[in-house]
Amino acid sequence: MANLENKNLIIIGLLVACGILAGGLIYFQFNLSDRESSANFLSVEEATKIGLDYINENLLPQTITASLVGEPSEEQGLYRFKVKIEDQEFFSYITKDGKLFFPEGIDLKEESIVQTSGSEEPQSSDIVPEELTEFIDCLKKTDFLIYGANWCGWTKKLVEMLGGFDMVKPIYVECTEEEELCREKGVEGYPTILIKGEPYQGARTFEDFAAATGCKVPSGAESPSGENPEDGGCQ
Repeated sequence: MANLENKNLIIIGLLVACGILAGGLIYFQFNLSDRESSANFLSVEEATKIGLDYINENLLPQTITASLVGEPSEEQGLYRFKVKIEDQEFFSYITKDGKLFFPEGIDLKEESIVQTSGSEEPQSSDIVPEELTEFIDCLKKTDFLIYGANWCGWTKKLVEMLGGFDMVKPIYVECTEEEELCREKGVEGYPTILIKGEPYQGARTFEDFAAATGCKVPSGAESPSGENPEDGGCQ
């Protein structure tokens, strides 16, 4: 239980830090010329050590240590380096003078592409709410259960597809709160889906869930033609 709670702290800490990143990167682009004229730049190794030490001393519990992955580099006028925290990896950034540090970087251009490229796909708002509720109730009757962890991105992706954590309560077990139960069920990764106690190996789509349980797909929840979503998990 303590290990899972620590992971929650890690993710929360990093996400909070991301809140200042967008404005920070824009600030650096407008002030880069002034910084380039400074003679107080550190070497990439020196600046990286400052960032890594800050993560370990201020953002993580004492039982968890971040480690450097690969070689640091220069990007967008900043030093960039990759850190590994348990089974997750993050790119971090620090200014060349070592004074301003960003635990995790967001590619604003890439984020824009992701948001616009999926604009034609059905969103959760397209689903008829009453039919979604009926679908969840039907899954519950078939002993369909999702064993997940709220810090895991793959768990969140599945839960959001099904309408959010409040909607999936009848068929969802939070393993950060029910660690012993999840261990008894043999859960080794998140999300894990069991139907009548047996592992579900199909794709995580409304159609595949319907095919496995006999439940009716809610109107507006159909996947685009030819869509084959990638299914992953957290350990």
